[in-house]
Amino acid sequence: MRLSQNERKYLHSFSQKKIRQLEKKFVLEGWRALREALESGSTIEIVVVQSRYLQDPDYRKILNEIRARRIPLKEGSELEFQKIADTVHSQGVVALVHQQEYHLHGQAFKHGPLLVALDAVADPGNLGSVLRSAAWFGVNGVLLGKGSVERYNEKVVRSTVGSLFYLPVVEGVDLAEALPLLKKEGFMIVATSGDAPSSYADLPRRAKLVVVFGSEAHGVAKEIQKEAEMIVKIPRYGNAESLNLGVACGIMLAHIRENKIVP
Repeated sequence: MRLSQNERKYLHSFSQKKIRQLEKKFVLEGWRALREALESGSTIEIVVVQSRYLQDPDYRKILNEIRARRIPLKEGSELEFQKIADTVHSQGVVALVHQQEYHLHGQAFKHGPLLVALDAVADPGNLGSVLRSAAWFGVNGVLLGKGSVERYNEKVVRSTVGSLFYLPVVEGVDLAEALPLLKKEGFMIVATSGDAPSSYADLPRRAKLVVVFGSEAHGVAKEIQKEAEMIVKIPRYGNAESLNLGVACGIMLAHIRENKIVP
């Protein structure tokens, strides 16, 4: 069935943050991300596919699954995709997906044992990289502090490549208030800073851990650092001015998991 003009306009409206927040939905692009959405059990409202993919045997299985789940499947032209999709060269499929809601009083944020907190991380690509690393290393949840980019920003969603569906994330968190509460729940708070006196290799084993990262431009705010039991850095051995936030997060989480810093 062809995509109607009203449906196309409706999907395009989700390029606006206020619409995403009001409707509690977002537009997902790409076949791999769509597969992750299906496997995660997320609610998918509609899928739109370019004509040439409908008869492509490489996509027959996923299209049959969409039909079996009775998810409305619409055919869209390349011109219509240019008006819906965020990317210049679309992968030929978009889906409207319901957002997942999480809260700080949920199990992941009370019992951990491994959480990541982000202080005012405004770059969508950086946030997407961090969320992807967090999902890879089995982080139990992410606290997205005030001033951070929206979790369902198109660039964030695209850069997570589907990892978003497996990772509890709470947005708009006042970290100065939330971190003391987590300490009462038994979490050790560790902040990261390029000029910290200690190396990440000095982290002690703890039952529950929150690792706090800041933006590349400003780092972790001083008021947030005050809540940390320990501030650590990743030592520099070369001449690079700084380390990409997603890379830094991956290094820290790999060390924590490989050395069983948390259970």
